[in-house]
Parts: sequence; C-alpha cells; structure tokens
Amino acid sequence: MKRGLLVLVAVIIGGLCAALITERFFQGPPTLWLCNKYGLSPKQSEYLKSLQKEYGARCGPFCGKMCEANARLEELALGSGSITPILRNAVAETDRIRTETRIAMLEHFYAVAAVLPRERRREYLLKVLPLVIDSCGSR
Repeated sequence: MKRGLLVLVAVIIGGLCAALITERFFQGPPTLWLCNKYGLSPKQSEYLKSLQKEYGARCGPFCGKMCEANARLEELALGSGSITPILRNAVAETDRIRTETRIAMLEHFYAVAAVLPRERRREYLLKVLPLVIDSCGSR
C-alpha cells in the first residue's frame, strides 16, 4: 500500500518536474520535443498542443482529489490501531483515484502515439509507459 502511494506521488512529481524542465530547456511547450524528435508537421504539432491542453484540464483535478484522499487516509491510519472498515474504504478510495489517473494517462499516451509515425509509436510508448506501469524491469 505504502509503496503504491509513493509510486503515484513520484509519478505526479516526476511528470510535473519533467514538464517544467522540458519547457525551460527547450524554451517551448512540452510537446516541442515530440515534434522535433518525431518530425511532426505544424498541423500535427497544433493537434498535440490541443491534446496536452485537454489532458491537463482532465487530469488536473486528480491531483487535488488524490491529495485529499491521501490526507484522509493518513488521518485515519494515524488515529487507528487496526484496519477498520473506514480505513479499508479510505485505502480503496486512493486506489480508485490512482486507477482513474492511470487510465487517463494511458488514454492520453495512446492519443499522442496515434499522431506519431506508425513505426515510432512503440518507441514513444516505451518512453512514457514507465510513468503508468511499474514494469519491474520486464522489457
């Protein structure tokens, strides 16, 4: 349980840091590296920007929900000496939010991959899937 929570927090923080570093390093939006790396057209670039904006609007609320659920879980766990039904429900709620977040991320990654040249989609997915999947070194 604790490991999963730590992984989720690391993914969220890592994603935010990666976006900020990418934007600062390239002096452009996070989608710029995709366009440069995969040789996308200006039209494809604009479409990727719209996908990113849509994804941000969709997933932004998950961060707030997760923080609230984590705070509730922590409060309940610290106030209890055992696993109660309420504590079980709080754990399940954090898992539900994490699942929704991961599904939204996968949907976004597949939408982005669909814009890329067919022969480069797997390469892209291999780069981004670790943000969603703990592969345990299974590549």
